[in-house]
Amino acid sequence: MIRYKILLRIAENESFSKTAAEFGYTQSAVSQTVRSLEREWGVFLFSRSKRGVRLTEDGRRLLPALRRLCAAYDALLEETNAVTRLESAVVRVGSFASVSANWLPELIGGFKKIYPSVRFDLMQGDYETVRGWIREGTVDFGFLTPEVAGKLETIPLLTEEMVLVLPKGHPLAEKKEIALSDFSAEPFIFLDSGKTSEPLSYLSGGKTAPNLQYRVFDDYTIVNMVEQGLGVSILPKLTLARFPQQILQRSLTPKITRTICLAYRGERTLSAAGRAFLSYTAKHLEQ
Repeated sequence: MIRYKILLRIAENESFSKTAAEFGYTQSAVSQTVRSLEREWGVFLFSRSKRGVRLTEDGRRLLPALRRLCAAYDALLEETNAVTRLESAVVRVGSFASVSANWLPELIGGFKKIYPSVRFDLMQGDYETVRGWIREGTVDFGFLTPEVAGKLETIPLLTEEMVLVLPKGHPLAEKKEIALSDFSAEPFIFLDSGKTSEPLSYLSGGKTAPNLQYRVFDDYTIVNMVEQGLGVSILPKLTLARFPQQILQRSLTPKITRTICLAYRGERTLSAAGRAFLSYTAKHLEQ
């Protein structure tokens, strides 16, 4: 592209020497550039006289196209710089409720201090829904468990304990650790997170069938139901992190955990903004 810009400036300057000085070249190098293009295109572009350098008839005919070409290249560079600076970029994230409420606001806030012009599209669903969004490209990446992510690329972020949630004053509150048999008769409020559910797997492994009374799609609703004494539930500690102490948490025996990871199709499928947010998230949570 530099050759075309040299031609354009020679036409504007009407001088080989002045153009050479602008580009930091020798006059001989600029003349060689012109001769090279003239041979390549099969035309004469400039004529020299005592009055200076003038475009030939063929050169004048080619000048508008040359200007458009250089302008298009400059526009491409400008747009490329905007991409690498993440100007007006969009990051699309799929998540489930506890991550959306407890992690994402802090992550997005910190990231936007570095890249203030980046916008976010946040979509919330259960594990299987988020996985589908990632696979079809609806979101750049999403928060999942490794079991659900399957063959997607993943970055493990956190392994957290899931605990039994009780209303205040419940008879089981005196125990520090609670077995499945201790609460199997209690009305159980089940968080429906799709086909994959850590609490459901835990409950299915017991000798006594749990007393499933409620199926709820929002974990904060479950907390309020437990507070009202409607039953007990199993929730991740991340969900309970920002709640006042209206309810009680007790560890289960054996313990139940879940691992949260950031999943995506592959680095090449991510935009520059997506790669930057992926890197920022991983580093932030490591700290």
